[in-house]
Amino acid sequence: MERRKIVAAGLVLLAALSAHGAVPATLPETAAQFTPASPTSADTLALTLSGTWPNSCVPQTFRVLVVSGDSLWIDLLLPGWDLGSDCEPLMCLQVLSPWQLTGPVPALPPGSYDVFLRAVDCEEAGEYVQIGVLPVAPGVDGALSERFAPGERIVLLEDDPFGGFGLKAGQAGTVICCDSEDCSGNILVSWDLWTNGKLEPVPCANAAETLYPANSAIWMDPEQVRLGRHFNQCGTIRKGLQGCVHFEADDGKTYNVIASGEMYSTLDSGGAVAFDGRVRVRGLLNTTPPRPDELRLCLQQDGDIFHPTISLCPQAGPAPDPDPKPDPDPEPKPDPEPTPGPDSILINIGGSPLLLQQVPMSSGSYAGCADITVQLNFQAQLSVEITPADGVGGTWTGTLNPDIVGPGEVTTELCIEVVGLNIGAIGPGKDIQVATVTLMAAPAF
Repeated sequence: MERRKIVAAGLVLLAALSAHGAVPATLPETAAQFTPASPTSADTLALTLSGTWPNSCVPQTFRVLVVSGDSLWIDLLLPGWDLGSDCEPLMCLQVLSPWQLTGPVPALPPGSYDVFLRAVDCEEAGEYVQIGVLPVAPGVDGALSERFAPGERIVLLEDDPFGGFGLKAGQAGTVICCDSEDCSGNILVSWDLWTNGKLEPVPCANAAETLYPANSAIWMDPEQVRLGRHFNQCGTIRKGLQGCVHFEADDGKTYNVIASGEMYSTLDSGGAVAFDGRVRVRGLLNTTPPRPDELRLCLQQDGDIFHPTISLCPQAGPAPDPDPKPDPDPEPKPDPEPTPGPDSILINIGGSPLLLQQVPMSSGSYAGCADITVQLNFQAQLSVEITPADGVGGTWTGTLNPDIVGPGEVTTELCIEVVGLNIGAIGPGKDIQVATVTLMAAPAF
């Protein structure tokens, strides 16, 4: 009885394929969900991106560029994005593929952020497309903007500012609004328990109607008046020249700490809270530029921190024991966990994808089924042969239902199962032929 091969050399591909030229001409619709949904500048965010990709080369991760107070620029990184000069053309199956990624976003300064997205592979970057807007309100113990925002609490750091008769350093107030949409100019401040403010209505560029105590408000220019805002960060305290104290904060900036001589001496005495140690600094941050006639010994750098309090800041993890004692009765270490394999394996058979899912509780076993369409000019008895590649191993079986079909264009369900697969031979991120799948047809009588 003559047997004929009708489909050969099925290529088994891992789901994480490198993709050359995989950037879609039109960016697929993508949902962006931030947690918390209404963040403040004190919140570290989680961003979840999801959608349906037009092929099997779905995004693998993403990175975010922040333009402070203005916008977020997100790069969706497709398989192979980091290959550089080693970029090679690889196949992406043309199948609709659901995907989802979640990652952290650092605390953001207050503002309204336009959110943009593009796709990037190892050779090409697509066009940015705006996918949303994220408002960030002022918060406590978070990132600080160079600009004040409506609702923010501030403290006056000098006596008798221009137009503020009777206002003294230490007076607290609330920012009501700004005279420009981006708060780059003057701010209207309502000062606590102060009644010598403006009587006439004031034009606000970026706020709805706001109620505040009568005669308590006055316009302030942050470029001319020292205004302090809440500061609370961890970092490293450093000794400077001429008795200066510098603070290298976790936000990547360096601040000048307005410290008294007693505080400087204490930091220099080698105690628990000392120079070159990791500390938390709380106080009032001012970024008003020094006046032209102002003489300073200590540079302002990214800002001056007034009225500082300094305490220890916990380390990221427990400190090692400086004098570890041997375990009197050590327990044997368990055998290392076996390296997990991929959650799924994708098989391409004559252009038809077949997904093998990992069998629960078995790292080397996979199984899956898919409909296969073949063209026959006679009624045939179908069978399947699977030959694993060298080093892959495993016991492979294939079944067809129905297995007697034809003539004409017919569809049958092909199911494949493998047990004892050598996971080490198909590490993630590789394009490897691990088996040849062959359909055989013989005349059916």
